[in-house]
Amino acid sequence: MRRRFSPSAVLSDDEVHEVHRLSMRVLSEIGLTFHAESAWDTLEANGCTVDRDTGNVRFDPAVVEHFVGLAPGSFGMVARDPGKTVHFGGDSIVWGSASSAPNVVDAERGRRPGTGDDFQKLIKLGHMIPSCHLFGGHSVEPTDRPPNTRHLDSVFDWITLSDKALRIYGIGTTRVDDGLEMIKIGYGIDEDQLRAMPHTMSILNVNSPLLVDEPLVLGSVALAKRGQATVVSPVAMSGAMSPITASGSLIQHNAESVGVSAYLQMEVPGCPLFYGSLVATVDMRSGAPVMGVPEAVTGAIAAGQMARFYDMPYRTWLGSTSNTLDSQAAYETMMSIMAAHMGGAHFVHHGHGWMQGGLTTGFEKTMLDADLIQMYDAIKPRIDFSDADEVLDAIKEVGAGGHFLGSPHTMTRYTSEFHTPTLSDWSNYEAWEEAGSTRVIDRATLAWKELLEAYEAPPLKDAVRAELSEFVERRKREIGTEDIG
Repeated sequence: MRRRFSPSAVLSDDEVHEVHRLSMRVLSEIGLTFHAESAWDTLEANGCTVDRDTGNVRFDPAVVEHFVGLAPGSFGMVARDPGKTVHFGGDSIVWGSASSAPNVVDAERGRRPGTGDDFQKLIKLGHMIPSCHLFGGHSVEPTDRPPNTRHLDSVFDWITLSDKALRIYGIGTTRVDDGLEMIKIGYGIDEDQLRAMPHTMSILNVNSPLLVDEPLVLGSVALAKRGQATVVSPVAMSGAMSPITASGSLIQHNAESVGVSAYLQMEVPGCPLFYGSLVATVDMRSGAPVMGVPEAVTGAIAAGQMARFYDMPYRTWLGSTSNTLDSQAAYETMMSIMAAHMGGAHFVHHGHGWMQGGLTTGFEKTMLDADLIQMYDAIKPRIDFSDADEVLDAIKEVGAGGHFLGSPHTMTRYTSEFHTPTLSDWSNYEAWEEAGSTRVIDRATLAWKELLEAYEAPPLKDAVRAELSEFVERRKREIGTEDIG
């Protein structure tokens, strides 16, 4: 998809520079704490001050500016089907699946812990839904699979059940190494081809405020050294994990994002990175995160301005706090979609199905999100007057008091002129009642079931599937019951 409208702005040019200046003060005067001894030598060698007792790192602003400037302004990510390769940069916008929710819900079975079967069904839905361009992680956590080998089954499912782009988990180096080897097998490529262009990504969430954990650092560096991408994304929950004001959250968020990005560029100059953002608020009565609210829209637009200031592809997110598929789920989701477009996002994480503040992925919510994403995409950025002569002829032909339902101008266009949402019911009340008085959630249930019924696995050579299976089984034997890093 392409963003049809230019990004919005909530910061003046002077304010963008002020956010940068204040973020540099955070990095130079307060610093980030790296619970990652593996990073300390590199940081020191590039002009940072490291307290080896605490892990606190102070950055020279000039050093940060230099290294962040090495990050590419755009890049692609190869899918197993090259025709589904995605691009991050310019006016492109890539929508991902939901990711990492521990629970799943549907209208018939209710809310429950996610399983491998649920995970596979959500992959199949993502494969069938046109607006889902990339698997951004576990659409739901398959909690019936052992955590230390779960990544093997997950990558196998992504590669065999779909041919779209995918993200692996960069928690330590084992998951990265296994995931990249499986991509090489499944895509039929060698190491040089893997390194030539990103084939996957991972996400380094800063443990806001100001803390960087070692497993994510190790995973991101391992990916970068083999040519793959990382999303550097603080989790700035205003009033909880960052200051309560929009200004405070933005300053801290920006400092965390560019500080960690600078470090990764020290390790692998020119490695592909996203400026990641998860600026949100919390319910001050309960402490729960809330999504799709006005403050999150403002934060997403501001973060997008900072991403453009550093000339980095921008990742944001989509979600809802609603506990069911109701009007709250719809308006919070549409607010999130609007924030992504207005912020100039290039990659929207959690794009299909995320609800309950990120704790659950919904089957019906997946269908609602797809419908709303495509509805927003159908907004026309301009009015086409190329048919003006036909318009005047039609007006003349119909005349005063007539109607255009049967005019030639209408008849040649009525099947394509208007966007028709998948889940909407536009019948009159009597017809709707006679058809069973269905609600959006009912139609969404029918929609995901029909998609699963129509699903066909993309082609994959038997020899490739067998090699992937052998790799998974061998690695499971080697890992056994041990924890992995």
